[in-house]
Amino acid sequence: MVIKSSLPLLAIVIPILGAIAVPVLRERIEKYVNQFTVFITSLTFVVVLLMYSDISNGNILQIVLHSGFSIGFNFRVDALGYFVGFISTFIWVLASIYSLEYMANKGNLLRYNMFSMLTLAGMMGVVFTGNLFSLYLTFEMLTIASYVLMIHEETPRALRAGMIYLFMAIVGGLLLLFSILATYAIAGTGDFADLPLKASENPLLRSLLPYLFWGYVIGFGVKAGLFPLHIWCPEGYAVAPSPASALFAGVMKKAGAYGIFRTIYSIGGLDLLRGESMLTILLIFSLISIFLGSAMAISQVEIKKMLAYSSISQIGYIILGFALITPRGATGGFIHILNHALIKSTLFLAAGSYIYKKDLKNIPDLVGIGKTMPVTTACFTIAGLSMIGFPPFNGFISKWFLALGSVDVAKYGAYSFTTGVICLSVLMLSSLMNLL
Repeated sequence: MVIKSSLPLLAIVIPILGAIAVPVLRERIEKYVNQFTVFITSLTFVVVLLMYSDISNGNILQIVLHSGFSIGFNFRVDALGYFVGFISTFIWVLASIYSLEYMANKGNLLRYNMFSMLTLAGMMGVVFTGNLFSLYLTFEMLTIASYVLMIHEETPRALRAGMIYLFMAIVGGLLLLFSILATYAIAGTGDFADLPLKASENPLLRSLLPYLFWGYVIGFGVKAGLFPLHIWCPEGYAVAPSPASALFAGVMKKAGAYGIFRTIYSIGGLDLLRGESMLTILLIFSLISIFLGSAMAISQVEIKKMLAYSSISQIGYIILGFALITPRGATGGFIHILNHALIKSTLFLAAGSYIYKKDLKNIPDLVGIGKTMPVTTACFTIAGLSMIGFPPFNGFISKWFLALGSVDVAKYGAYSFTTGVICLSVLMLSSLMNLL
């Protein structure tokens, strides 16, 4: 049942109002801006928690704001959107608390906190959107605000990494806009409740489908860091402040992954996409991401850059789960959204602690760090074991479902048995490479 509720809108508006308050109340909150951000992100998390009762009962929360044109803002929270939104706000609260000390002596604190809240608003808009119009606007808000976080330290390296990210995001955004406008033209609507597209209702759809599909996948894939759109990730994650790096890897990548999921299951739909070569190509890209990210991570010296390449591999797991189009594969992909958010955020925050306390950025310099920072190193080790997929850690659970989903592909007629074996082999090889 669809229930009219203002909670989805509040989850977006609260961080926007918090961001606006930073320059308006500059003199009053300048000394406490980090604490103010913790308050705003915590309040947003509480709003998300208030949705749980209705969502757990199988309801959908929705609010529609008419713009005076034929399209308007539509924010809609279903179980999958709530799942990603809950994870995002939870990690954001932890990263904001972490920033209380990490960012205390950094410059441009007002700007950092302002754009951190705007980025949160964009993230909430992406996962709580009910139509393509709202999705595009909030996705672009997320892009611009996260760019400012990336270049926060304003070093030549940071500005160069930010320029690459911004260029790729703009190109991806234009392709995404093309697909959204074409979808409105073909379907006459962009509301997820009225999609997916149906080839039987428009004879032009079949010929336009590849262009629409890849427009969506490239637009979302830039943010996800999926091969071959990943080139901004290693430098971008390395130069951003560690709390922002944790949010980039643990949360914001999920905006792209979530968008690709919506492309497959909500916009295109399995009836239209099943058997199409586009899904096979996406599956191949996900496997390359898994292998390439793991291989490149092994050769890195800088710890944050190693984690960045590892994130490319991990996003490959999520997209693989979606592209398998089997129930257990999709389950594994969504479970890994949660697991990767926890794992990678922990790893980046632990790496940030090494940098903050000891000014150690390179892996060879960390010899003996467990003796001087035992708690941080224990957290890093547990998250590392989980990333590898050791049981009983949470990373094992999602990889187990992905393996089962790979075995199921022939059963559901999505791919051949050989394809399933290849996917399973890449998963096993990647775990070994993660261990290395």
